[in-house]
Amino acid sequence: MKRFVTWFIALCLILTCSPLPAAETAGLLKTASGDVRIQRGEDMISAQKGSDLMARDTVITGQKSYAGVIFNDGTLFTMGPNTRFTLKQYRFEPKHQAYDFSMYLEQGSGLYQSGKIGKLAPEAVSLSTPKATVGIRGTRFIIKIDE
Repeated sequence: MKRFVTWFIALCLILTCSPLPAAETAGLLKTASGDVRIQRGEDMISAQKGSDLMARDTVITGQKSYAGVIFNDGTLFTMGPNTRFTLKQYRFEPKHQAYDFSMYLEQGSGLYQSGKIGKLAPEAVSLSTPKATVGIRGTRFIIKIDE
């Protein structure tokens, strides 16, 4: 019996000490040209084609640099030079009809092309800038933030 209790306690410790599940990937960089970085928390990652993008990541492009993101729902967002773009929230769960797509464009420019979230739940998609928040009901637009 003592041996069984010891094994049971060890099993409980292993199960409770398991690492937390990794944050889910919201999309990936389809293209990256020039100086493209991803800020994830305190870390700054040199980005390249195929790099994962997660909620709360910020994509930063340098001069003469470009990046294109394809999100899990098929939405495309292409960034021009000197852009700072943050994916604030991303949730795409069609089985539960749960959607949330919130972006923040601090500076620079971008080309947005709607994916499934924009078609299934357009009210769940928004893009904020330092001066305005835009609800997205269209399928494609270009945005530029003047300094």
